[in-house]
Amino acid sequence: MNKPPSLLSLLFVLVLLAVFGVVGAKFMLGRHSASTMSQLGTVWPNIETMPEGERAFLVELAHTCNVTTREPVRAEVVDCLRSVKMNAAAADRLDGLLKQAPAP
Repeated sequence: MNKPPSLLSLLFVLVLLAVFGVVGAKFMLGRHSASTMSQLGTVWPNIETMPEGERAFLVELAHTCNVTTREPVRAEVVDCLRSVKMNAAAADRLDGLLKQAPAP
């Protein structure tokens, strides 16, 4: 007769799967973050040196419109950011940041 797996071996497999999941999630999150910053860098080459509040605002818009699914060209990134539903203050803030961006 076959003996059922021991509780210890089941626990080992469960821990191994959890570690694999955490490592995989961190890897994917890092790649997504780098891709988002790269896309925003097509409009604002100095995105890494921007004040934290402005950078966080742009990243939030980029995640909301899923900018990583767009082509990595300036017009597509700007179109994506503008497609997000936002209040007038946020739209003005985005327009101000776009005016500060270097010309293409």
